Amino acid sequence: MHKLHIINFNDFSVEELSKYLEDRYYTQILLDIESIQNLLDELSCNEDTEIVSVLNFIYSQLSVEVKQLFTKDKILLFPHLKNRPNTPINLRPFIQIHQKINIILIQLRKLLNNYIQQPEWSNQFKICFNEIFSLEQTIQQVLYIKENFLWTKVNVIATYEN
Repeated sequence: MHKLHIINFNDFSVEELSKYLEDRYYTQILLDIESIQNLLDELSCNEDTEIVSVLNFIYSQLSVEVKQLFTKDKILLFPHLKNRPNTPINLRPFIQIHQKINIILIQLRKLLNNYIQQPEWSNQFKICFNEIFSLEQTIQQVLYIKENFLWTKVNVIATYEN
């Protein structure tokens, strides 16, 4: 399905972007994470294979990191940006979580054959597989919006690596 329009996020204020991310993405991603975990639990009961065990492990890491990111965004980042827009902020901890999430998404992609279904997979596994792919796309969209639009509007503390 093609998008009928493209949103110009450059036109959004920091507050509008924060609200958009929370309202449009965060709630849905958290629901999807739980739903996929239920699918994985069912899959573990029905198909006790090595790939399902590894998938469960990697997915649980993704779940923890995404929940941690969203919590930090809601409790620390978004209120700071709203209440103190001109006060510099160090985004390094957020960048590190983004990097961890991307590494986990790459691991999932490798484990799931670059999201190319295999004929021997069960229908239940294919459903789970499809849901994980959809979740990955949504998470990537959030990271993209944050890194390319939200963070460019923020007064960032320079972080020099030694």
